[in-house]
Amino acid sequence: MVARYVADLIGSLERNAGRLAIGAGPAVMGFSEVLADTYRLAAGLGELGVRRGTGVACVTDENRPEVLLVRLAAHVLGARLTQVIVGPATYGLDFVLRDSAPVLVVHDTPVPDTGAARIGLADLLGLARAREGRPVPVQAREDDVARVTYTGGTTGRPKGVASTFAAMADRTATRGTGGGPAESVYLSVTSLAQRSGGRCLEHLREGGRVEVLGPFGTREFAAACRRLAPVSTYLTPAMLYRLLDDPATADGVPGLVQVSYGNAPIHPERLRQALTRWGTPPRWRQGYGMNEAGVICRLSPSDHDAGVSERPHLLGSVGRPAPGVAVQVRDRDGAQAGPGCTGEVWVRSTMMMAGYWNQPDLTARVMRDGWLGTGDLGHLDADGYLYLDGRIKDIVIVDGVNIYCGPVETALTRHPAVAEAAVVGRASELTGEEVCAFLVPAPGHAPTGAAAADACRLVVAALSPAHRPTAVFWESALPLTDQGKPDKRLLRKRAAG
Repeated sequence: MVARYVADLIGSLERNAGRLAIGAGPAVMGFSEVLADTYRLAAGLGELGVRRGTGVACVTDENRPEVLLVRLAAHVLGARLTQVIVGPATYGLDFVLRDSAPVLVVHDTPVPDTGAARIGLADLLGLARAREGRPVPVQAREDDVARVTYTGGTTGRPKGVASTFAAMADRTATRGTGGGPAESVYLSVTSLAQRSGGRCLEHLREGGRVEVLGPFGTREFAAACRRLAPVSTYLTPAMLYRLLDDPATADGVPGLVQVSYGNAPIHPERLRQALTRWGTPPRWRQGYGMNEAGVICRLSPSDHDAGVSERPHLLGSVGRPAPGVAVQVRDRDGAQAGPGCTGEVWVRSTMMMAGYWNQPDLTARVMRDGWLGTGDLGHLDADGYLYLDGRIKDIVIVDGVNIYCGPVETALTRHPAVAEAAVVGRASELTGEEVCAFLVPAPGHAPTGAAAADACRLVVAALSPAHRPTAVFWESALPLTDQGKPDKRLLRKRAAG
């Protein structure tokens, strides 16, 4: 059966001929142009040996609209795509290009020689545009692997998450519209190799226009929102914090009508700041998910409204399971934990990965009887809302007691002098491990020892004396991974040094 995900995208490109589709500043492509270029690139890739079931890698040093065209062309051919946007935290590229076994590497930045054929992105585009944009039949089938997306994790070599076209279609269906209402422009500011690439295609599927912004800056983002209004977007928490801390955007971004956010836990107090300062619009939606599982839970716009009024605790939640998703919290013995009890989050849906590429043993450890262990720790409340407490590998064991980092970070950011917090553990001769906190000062506040001590007292008041950090480090900004999450592996090294 032809892959629904690809057939729907091609159908949308055909139906919306004459409308604007993909832009990057002054350059804007129409739907008909995107369709023709997709066919041209598919023909060009085919001449270079890319076929259904073969691998193709695309490595660039920035977000570019052409990356979306390469992705569309690879999907038409039914090829297995691996995309990498190289950033400051990128590592293991040589391994990724060997492990994914591409027959062709498309790149606009230097890449290691792994034996695969290579072609510059500009050369591929030139090759393709010398051809006519004749239709290329969709070769992709539902059970074919559409993408192998690599995630670094906290330690060890990168893991390739293999997702089928069927899973991609189900992920799209449960989200509804991709980045917001089709009449809005979806402004892409996160990596096109990760969630944002899929959201761009989902928005195009709905007939909406996509705009790709270069490196994220608060002023540039605000200017794009004003120019393109109405705008919907997807932000990481770190991006939202920067917008809140910039005086030019602290009280809102004109033209922005819908915000989805996720990719890392958000500090509830910072979220409350955004909701109360920015007002309505925009409408807010949180998505909790992962490459391995797709979307798991959502905190809806109405949940956000309730969170700033009669149900403030909801701002600490990642929401309730998305349609078609089953969620369980399990204790160490694998039994379901009751409301309020912390355990590992397990998920089951048709959106899950086919497995880790070339790692059957790891796949068998995390996928059991149709369920996937996320590695996240959390608890459910009586109403079915999920709250995340950290990662299984993100526990600090103090005198034999498990200290979950998430609640400590939340408590620290309740102090007005603390804009962001990240908590890690380090070895201690007295207690086995001790809690270390990295804090970013809020605008207008000095990074003082007194402020750190006061923030730590909030931890004791909210949790227990055992949760109190014994070491606090002030940072101008937290280091981030390529996915926009606090880089705790690097923070652990700093704490240990």
